[in-house]
Amino acid sequence: MTDTTIIQATEGAPLSVTPEVDLEVTHEVDTPEVQPQEAQGFDIVLNTDETEKDPTKPRQDNSVFAVRRIARKRQRELEQLAQSVQRGELPEELRVTPGLPSQPAVNDFLSESALAEKYEYDTNRALAAFTAAQNEWLMKVQDARSQAITEQSRKTQEFTRLNAGFAEAARAHYDAAEKLNLADYEEKEDRVREILPAGVDAEIMSLFPEKSAAMFYYLGSNPEQLRRILTLSSQQALIELTRLADRLTVKPRSHAISQAPPTDVPVSGEVVAEGQVLLQRQMDAAAYAGDIEKYLKYKRLIQARS
Repeated sequence: MTDTTIIQATEGAPLSVTPEVDLEVTHEVDTPEVQPQEAQGFDIVLNTDETEKDPTKPRQDNSVFAVRRIARKRQRELEQLAQSVQRGELPEELRVTPGLPSQPAVNDFLSESALAEKYEYDTNRALAAFTAAQNEWLMKVQDARSQAITEQSRKTQEFTRLNAGFAEAARAHYDAAEKLNLADYEEKEDRVREILPAGVDAEIMSLFPEKSAAMFYYLGSNPEQLRRILTLSSQQALIELTRLADRLTVKPRSHAISQAPPTDVPVSGEVVAEGQVLLQRQMDAAAYAGDIEKYLKYKRLIQARS
């Protein structure tokens, strides 16, 4: 009975915990190490360049300029020039001036000396000769003008054909430039156009339709290389530009890289989204190959599924 009373009296009392028993239990949780987030967008690099950029310098966040549109200056110039030619406002290099022969001079037929030396003072003979020479001159003038019109028409048609090709190449060039999403692209292109002779920029766009935007940005960032190329012969310059196009790589800027397992693969290792992993691999392969179209395509698919 005494024992029961003691138990009942202690049921409502707080339990006394000694320091030896009151131990703080903590569970260490391994927090995955996450590297700093890098800017989205693309870098224009040489595929043999292994040097890393200075990590202390801030990198541009291309995603801020996602809605930025390029002025497409060269494309508009080419299109406006084509419209001017259609209106008949020809640039100087398309104008053909007919080579007109000299008009017969009256004094060569009716002067005192001409009458004495050529026609024995026979005025009728002199007038007949002058009229024949005048008619022959008019026929030559007509032929020269007709040839000039034909030549100008040929040059205009050839120019229109070439200009249409250049305009289409410029359109593709600026489409690729907008996909690069570089905030200072126009500044780099303007620098290139200031250095290049007139018209050469359109030829580069036409010769390298897939790489011209990246080439302009790289050469605008390295104008000394462009000046060196311009000192070469036409053939050597073309070879250097071709080598540059082959070496340039459009490299997507990486995202945050975590040491934790991918979200699609739990810690247990069970694969729950094989399709998502496959898309990621395809996007990485496109990034390595520099294929912007496929890279953006797979990126949109991944974002839509996440």
